Amino acid sequence: MKKFWSLCFLFVLISGCSRQPAFLGKSYQLQNAQNKVTVVLEFAKDEPRYYGAVVNRYFGTYELDGTKIKFSPAGATMMMGPEKEMEAEQNFLGILPHVVSYKMVDDNLVLITDNGQELGFREVSADNPPQN
Repeated sequence: MKKFWSLCFLFVLISGCSRQPAFLGKSYQLQNAQNKVTVVLEFAKDEPRYYGAVVNRYFGTYELDGTKIKFSPAGATMMMGPEKEMEAEQNFLGILPHVVSYKMVDDNLVLITDNGQELGFREVSADNPPQN
């Protein structure tokens, strides 16, 4: 019986360690974005890559350590758009490298910067599309 409970404990321990973050393979829209611009952030399902769009498509990688997350600076296409949208895009992409951790609140993602700023994102999907 001891072996059984030891194996159960080991299984639970291994399962807990290998749990994937809830945001993998999902899309999120930044809430309260500057100038009321639609900012979408997406995460690849099988690799540590992020991407999204405002005016331009952007992309990069990230590293995870528990709830700590570090985004690489984003690469982006170089299209022009309305000034307010371009300004919001540049500010958002400038904040990403300062993100140090995340938390999930229900189905929503919150990114937290090195100065304590919280960026709230709601999950979006075909049934729950981005909103302006």
